[in-house]
Amino acid sequence: MPNFEYKATTSEGKIFQGQREERDHSDVINWLRNSGYIPIYAKESKSTSKSKLSDYFKVSKKSITANQLLSFTEQFATLVKAKLPVDHALRIFKDLSEHENVRIMSADLLKEVESGNDLSSALEKQRSIFSPYYVNMVRASEASGRLEVGLSRMHAYLENAKIMRDKLISSLIYPMILVVVAIASLFIIMTFVVPKITELFEGNEELLPIATKVVIIISDYVSSYWWAIILVLVAFILLSRHLFTAPNYRAFWDARFLKLPVVGDLLVKHETAKFTGSLGSLLSNGVPVLSALPIAKANLSNSLFLENISRAMEQFKEGKSLFQTLSNANLFPSLALQMIKVGEETGELDSMLKRVSEIYDKETSSAMQRVVNLFEPVIIIFLGVMIGGIIVSILLGMVSINDLAT
Repeated sequence: MPNFEYKATTSEGKIFQGQREERDHSDVINWLRNSGYIPIYAKESKSTSKSKLSDYFKVSKKSITANQLLSFTEQFATLVKAKLPVDHALRIFKDLSEHENVRIMSADLLKEVESGNDLSSALEKQRSIFSPYYVNMVRASEASGRLEVGLSRMHAYLENAKIMRDKLISSLIYPMILVVVAIASLFIIMTFVVPKITELFEGNEELLPIATKVVIIISDYVSSYWWAIILVLVAFILLSRHLFTAPNYRAFWDARFLKLPVVGDLLVKHETAKFTGSLGSLLSNGVPVLSALPIAKANLSNSLFLENISRAMEQFKEGKSLFQTLSNANLFPSLALQMIKVGEETGELDSMLKRVSEIYDKETSSAMQRVVNLFEPVIIIFLGVMIGGIIVSILLGMVSINDLAT
């Protein structure tokens, strides 16, 4: 079908424009009128010839990036706050979003909503895009008649996650550059520089110091078998990824990571922040504690936390308080447990959980920044020691040869 460019206005005077595939010009005009718009013009787009292969990839592109989901949630919340019906808001995204994958997603959601399903059920059918936390937050806000509040809280949650993610990426850029430079420098030195220098030692290899012999052997191996080293590194990375992510090994490694001196404390605080933040937001939106616990648990990634939260949920069903059940898990920090206890006693559990999340989010961010800042001098020192060691070993060899010559 041909592609038409259109421009229309609402009864309030707001202008909309976009593109739509229809059989002819009159179908576009009828679609605009049926959608509640006042048509201004509709004309066939000049760039309608595309290969079947590109059309296939265009239609099948359904993945949504984290930034696109954040933008969609923010704009959706704004439209709902403006008292715009959900189907009308989705129709705007379907027709006018600048991202094709967002338009496809919105069209799928609109189809579900127009067929009589509520928004949360439509979101649930796209599990690859919307997490259980997102779906249940919307479901709870729909039940309370405050969809705009739930979407606004979801936007705040996604924005906070984006800030944390951007901070981590920004902090890791320089250390990663240092790592790449260190590996490249060592490779160049061992592959090109050392072989040229060792030509001076030909015929006198047995007279060289042990340090010089070791450097020459390593240089010869790197020069001759660099491809094997790359294969071993790739195999090591793939094997490590399998061992760390496979269900059979994940529980073992998760337990070991929590026992590490600095990393373990960082992981506990990070998981605590995610769990309490999710649970607090759900409770604020009217979700009962028993229903909110499995949703908040789904946001966790450490298998030890997941297992202990599952046991805590069973104890909570038996009548124990949230403080008691989480205390029995022996994972959460004592400050978090005491604040949860105070929240239960004062009837302000949701706000106290959010406060716990804020505290440990800040502590996690600060701890990660300290680790990254410590990583930089470690890489610099490592590079200096390695290059310095190579230079010293070569100099020792040259000195030993000169001593024999004199």
